[in-house]
Amino acid sequence: MAENSTRERLILADIAIIEAMSPTIRTVKRTMQGHEDLQQFSGPQLPVAAVVGRLPVPIEHKAGRNGQVDQIKSALAVDIFVYFQENEEQDKQLSNMLDEMWRELYTNPTRSGLCLVTALTPNPDYSAWAPYVAFQLTCNHHYIHTPGGI
Repeated sequence: MAENSTRERLILADIAIIEAMSPTIRTVKRTMQGHEDLQQFSGPQLPVAAVVGRLPVPIEHKAGRNGQVDQIKSALAVDIFVYFQENEEQDKQLSNMLDEMWRELYTNPTRSGLCLVTALTPNPDYSAWAPYVAFQLTCNHHYIHTPGGI
């Protein structure tokens, strides 16, 4: 089942960290949000974080004695898009939110043993379309799995 895949468990681990950041992040979704989507949220539901996992990329294969692959090291990028409202101090609020996310997402870099390491990569660009501001932070996880699943 997909819910048991390491990929899904890593995404859920990232979501749990983000959800625990309330009130900095008040709503978590699994899909990116457009301007029309954001208009459906009331003020108390913002900021919204959209957590979207990419597909894993195999980076190393290990074969067993029989020559068949029995272990795969993969890289999984999980993008976190944060949307908030701010008209006057966008950069200050963005800085404070990113600082807290950085600290919390690095608190448990192995996601309780699900992965070998987590490295964060903020996207240097952010978007602003009044009254919303959006930025992206990517959690890059390296993990081990078998050919039996991702």
